[in-house]
Amino acid sequence: ESIKTVLTSPENRILIKRMLIKCADISNPCRPMEQCIEWAGRISEEYFAQTDEEKRQGLPVVMPVFDRNTCSIPKSQISFIDYFITDMFDAWDAFADLPNLMQHLDNNFKYWKGLDERKLRSLRPPPE
Repeated sequence: ESIKTVLTSPENRILIKRMLIKCADISNPCRPMEQCIEWAGRISEEYFAQTDEEKRQGLPVVMPVFDRNTCSIPKSQISFIDYFITDMFDAWDAFADLPNLMQHLDNNFKYWKGLDERKLRSLRPPPE
């Protein structure tokens, strides 16, 4: 009933649509783990290439944390989740009840924290 009340306002419907688009754009940490890892690697590589090109051209480096020689992918993912994802998706979960999505988020956060605690900087732990 409260959702119907929220949806009766045109302004609220527009806000909800904008939030859905934003959430879809940054939702990688809420995917199943293997997809999350794969896309974290692709995104990181895109940022590494940008940093490489900025250095090559003598331009200011926009994202110095994405220097491929020093970057910790787990730390970057943990920061991204802490800064952007957790509060936004907690709000969506309260609004729409998204237990699977929230479980993926929790699993992925724990995965990145585990790598970081082992002082690993890569997408995956070394083979055992």
